[in-house]
Amino acid sequence: MADAVRRASIAVVLALVGASCGGDDPPVAVTDATGSTMNSDPATAPDTQPDPIPPAVTSDPSDTTTPADIPTSLAPSTADTAACAPGAVLLPAESEPVRVILDTDFASDVDDVGALAVLHALADAGEAEILAVMVSDGGDAPSHRAIDAINTFYARPDVPIGVVAGAAPAFPSAYVAELASAFPNDVEDPPAAVDLYRQILAGEPDGSVTIVSVGYLTNLDALLASPPDEHSASSGAQLVAAKVKRWVAMGGYYPDSVDHPFDAEFNFAEDATATLNTVANWPTPAVFTGWEIGDVVLTGAVLQAETPPENPVREAYRLFNGGADHRSWDLTAVLAAVRGTAGAFEVCAGRNVIGGGGSNSWQQDGANPHGYLRLVVPAAEVASVLDRLLIAPPGRL
Repeated sequence: MADAVRRASIAVVLALVGASCGGDDPPVAVTDATGSTMNSDPATAPDTQPDPIPPAVTSDPSDTTTPADIPTSLAPSTADTAACAPGAVLLPAESEPVRVILDTDFASDVDDVGALAVLHALADAGEAEILAVMVSDGGDAPSHRAIDAINTFYARPDVPIGVVAGAAPAFPSAYVAELASAFPNDVEDPPAAVDLYRQILAGEPDGSVTIVSVGYLTNLDALLASPPDEHSASSGAQLVAAKVKRWVAMGGYYPDSVDHPFDAEFNFAEDATATLNTVANWPTPAVFTGWEIGDVVLTGAVLQAETPPENPVREAYRLFNGGADHRSWDLTAVLAAVRGTAGAFEVCAGRNVIGGGGSNSWQQDGANPHGYLRLVVPAAEVASVLDRLLIAPPGRL
């Protein structure tokens, strides 16, 4: 997820607060400035001797105060006051490890790295099983090798990796090439993501897989449209309907992207056709975690002091923004996908309606199979949970 790359520097965005939200996007070449302007107060940082795997947030949901050192959303939002049709059934806590396929635009923003690290920590805790990682980012960056370097660090070098086929959004990366060259990895010729999706889904029990997308929906659109093949006699849509329990997507702004500073959130906007097709045609329950969630949850700085230099996650954050705290769009999506609402979120049910350019609006209706997340605890509490997962050494169990 790379709003930091596409959107603007924080200084530019701050200048837009209070103005109308209908302007054009700034050039994609502008880079993120959160590292120097939006760090958390060290006094509020997590304990340097954390529990091995932190529990779910259990604060009083009525306490929604945001600490002064954690910035609120930079865009005016109606999310805090909009009515919410309860939809907790869309994202229940699971009694068995959540079987996850992660789909990521692993290149432009470091929160994709953080999301993969959090997923590994949850797998080490016995809360998740990683079935595969798919890359939705195009271009020449060796994202599959960087992902394999992280998988190898967490002692899961055999996790399958698939890459997007055909045209796809592509952005430069501050960390991918370095991770691929400096850390052990051995994936040289990964399969197409759609082929790997079909192979894995065909072999899984019905209704058992959670797909977590934290990037463009290019792969998922292609999966739904895929024909029968040697892996399954079912179409892609039929295969998803049979095998996927739920889809958790980091994308959009809720309840309406008219309140987003740039009208449409990055993941939804960069392949708007795929967004429209996937959201409209997805055949199982879907839960969306929007820009406004990760925007206020700042994590990652703790990696530099609390993890060793051979940790590729630490190095990715250092290369991206000097190792400072960063927004946690993708990390929060993984946390919710595995732990459910976890005392930190509520789910508002309805239907996500995609408009032009990847914009979105919400139709409230408890009978529909979509939901979006809202924070019900201070952002700093979720950040503390995520930071402890980020620094958990591999192989805790």
